[in-house]
Amino acid sequence: MYEWHKQIQIIVDEIDECIRHYHDEALTLRFLSHKLGYSEFHTTRKFKEISGMQFRHYLRYRKLAFALKEVRDTERNILDIAFDYGFSSHEAFTRAFKGAYGVTPSEYRKNPKPVVLRTKINPFDRYFLGFGEIGMMKSTDDIKIYFVTIPAHKFLHIKNYESNGYWDFWQKQSLIPGQDC
Repeated sequence: MYEWHKQIQIIVDEIDECIRHYHDEALTLRFLSHKLGYSEFHTTRKFKEISGMQFRHYLRYRKLAFALKEVRDTERNILDIAFDYGFSSHEAFTRAFKGAYGVTPSEYRKNPKPVVLRTKINPFDRYFLGFGEIGMMKSTDDIKIYFVTIPAHKFLHIKNYESNGYWDFWQKQSLIPGQDC
């Protein structure tokens, strides 16, 4: 299990590096699975098992997250941004952008609103695997126990049994009209 978390972390880091430097030819499942030394089928199965989403969906959402920042922060032509991030046409980019964020790129550029981005997943979580943070203290001698009284407050609980993980939950919640979470 530890080994696959490490392998998926390598894929995730490679995806971000390729997107950042516009190396779209290196962003194929064949290239990444060959780099790890596993079959494409086995790599996608393990990727979904560990990350909670399909490889191609993660790749598309990461490309859109990078493109969204460029649409928001630059005055570059939207078609050039679409081509830089591997979309075949303005229409394909606009359709994917609107599907992910609910607005077209040009509407978002005119009126940027907070949106839920597909952030980089971290399958090799040192805490989850029990390694702790690098440089973390080895002794518990300096730990002090104290109690804090929390004032009364309201708690909101949202259920979505169809979601497959944290990010999938928020993606599905954003598609429900009137859900401003």
